[in-house]
Amino acid sequence: MHEQAGEDTRTADARTGAPSSRNRSGQLSATARFVLLLLFVVFGAAATIAWMARVPSQDHVLARAVLEDRDGTLTIDQMANADFAPAPPILARGYTPSTYWVRLTIGPADGGPLVLRIRPTYLDRVALFEPVPGAPDTWREYVTGDRTPFLERDVPSVALGFTIWPSGPETTYYLRLTTTSTSMMHAEALTPQLAALADLQIHASEIFILGLLLCTLLWAASDFLARRDLVVGCFAINQLFFISYNVLIMGYGALIFPNAAPGFVDQLTSIVVIATSLFSILTNRLLLRQFDLHPIPRMILDTLLGLTVVALGLLISGAAREALALNAYVVMLIVPLLPAMAFGTRREAPPGRRTLRIFYVIQAFSLLLTMLPILGVLPATAWNLDANIIHGLLSDMPLFVLLALRSRAARLRGVEAQRALDLTRGQLKLQRAHSEMQNRFMAMLTHELRTPLSVIRLAVGTAKVEGEPRRLIEAAFGNMEGIIDRCSFADRMDQKGLEVERTPVDLAATLRAAVSASTESGRVALRAEALPSIVSDGQLIATLLHNLIDNAVKYSPEGSTVEVTAAVVDAVPATGGAGPYVRITVENACGRTGMPDPAHLFEKFHRGPHARTKSGSGLGLYIVHGIVDLLGGSIAYDFIEGRARFSVWLPCSA
Repeated sequence: MHEQAGEDTRTADARTGAPSSRNRSGQLSATARFVLLLLFVVFGAAATIAWMARVPSQDHVLARAVLEDRDGTLTIDQMANADFAPAPPILARGYTPSTYWVRLTIGPADGGPLVLRIRPTYLDRVALFEPVPGAPDTWREYVTGDRTPFLERDVPSVALGFTIWPSGPETTYYLRLTTTSTSMMHAEALTPQLAALADLQIHASEIFILGLLLCTLLWAASDFLARRDLVVGCFAINQLFFISYNVLIMGYGALIFPNAAPGFVDQLTSIVVIATSLFSILTNRLLLRQFDLHPIPRMILDTLLGLTVVALGLLISGAAREALALNAYVVMLIVPLLPAMAFGTRREAPPGRRTLRIFYVIQAFSLLLTMLPILGVLPATAWNLDANIIHGLLSDMPLFVLLALRSRAARLRGVEAQRALDLTRGQLKLQRAHSEMQNRFMAMLTHELRTPLSVIRLAVGTAKVEGEPRRLIEAAFGNMEGIIDRCSFADRMDQKGLEVERTPVDLAATLRAAVSASTESGRVALRAEALPSIVSDGQLIATLLHNLIDNAVKYSPEGSTVEVTAAVVDAVPATGGAGPYVRITVENACGRTGMPDPAHLFEKFHRGPHARTKSGSGLGLYIVHGIVDLLGGSIAYDFIEGRARFSVWLPCSA
């Protein structure tokens, strides 16, 4: 019991599945280009440092010694008898409230001045005690540091420094270091020419790193504006802070704010350092969401993110040393967490878990070499004095490469999706044009057939044809008129030309009339309970019942019974809609056409290959479905033990 179309539908193959070998090769070449870019950056930084090391330093410092002043109460007069310990070229004692005294023994400068050059530049306060010639045990004090305005410094340079005039074979100087940052300090005595050359090397390396960071910032900003990707947007903010971090940590803050109040540049540097860590962790957190990170490393990462916020709060409250120390320990804890996160991902995502693991291991190694001396765990080297350059390239650039690969994969997916969308739109356009042409043809055909069909019927009516031939002729006329009526009705329904006129409907009488109007009413058994009068469109309900019963009679075995039942129910099982509803079922055994195809049962003009022995239009069930929708009801099909059953639920009220 179903209407099956004899027309075959054609489908177009949309290649939206696995990427082709051409796309895969393109992705591999893109990955190779980004890896080459990273190698270029690393080797560029290495070449910069090698160039810096190529120029002989000619350091005039002959010996170094250090003394820890735990409570910061010792004075210069107590230094002569103090117990100093030998010191390495770079002092590295970590985050500590202690004050450190460094004794420098400096050789002669051939009668000219020397520049006592001190790095890094973010030290809060460095005091120089210089002996007064001809006045034993008398000292002059000079002060520099990032809390000293640029215009008040003894040496106008991005590096901290003093101009000294050593005399004799050797001269003793004392440096007193007090800082809230890490107690790392390197002091060298150079001629003014070599000190200027060293500053030039810093400028060159900073131009290189800032140019690279600005390029990544511009890429991130443009990519975010194009795709509104939250990860890339967060990375852009991180880049902005990282550029500020490089500028301030290398001593350019004093040049940018030469008239700032004492301590302003130092406070700004501390804020930028912690904010850089905060947005770096946040960017990685957002990036790892798509990889389905394991809960344990995800929880640890969220905790570290919260601790960075706490560090920022401590800084704002005035506890600068504690804030910077907490931030440093957070960064240090990231070192083992980075590989754990990379290997703790559970889902593949662009640019791939293998790429993620490689870059995260590079980041971890870079952080390890940078942070251990900063925390005072290992001795410091020249690497740590330029750690912001190297770490910026080995930590920040891999993240940029990851996001660039991810962005490229997203663009490729977008191109593929757009192609699939265009193909689908083209198919829909063709189907729409085909459907419109089909509808116009059917409208024309039904209109043009009615007049000749009426003439033929009139002519046959005047002919002396009786008995079985007469019955067959009338049946053929009935089938032809039924097809024409269904085509016309379906066209009106498609053109939204049907209007529902809701009036009280005697459903029991409508059911009896529909059964009586059937061409084989003797085969139709009607069982209906006491049915209420419903508010609906009686004409549409009659059309609905006529098509269901006609369909059941046509496709059931000859002589079999078609069962029609009706009852009041409280709800529709398929949708869960609340009643009351009247449920009408039409059930029949399946004939030679076999079981209907549920997937295409209600499609327009659908007829199966076994239904061609029966006259029909393929519109009956399509019309039934459309009427049910217009009346606000529901329809369902079931195949139970060789019998097809259609169930219709109509609401009792509008």
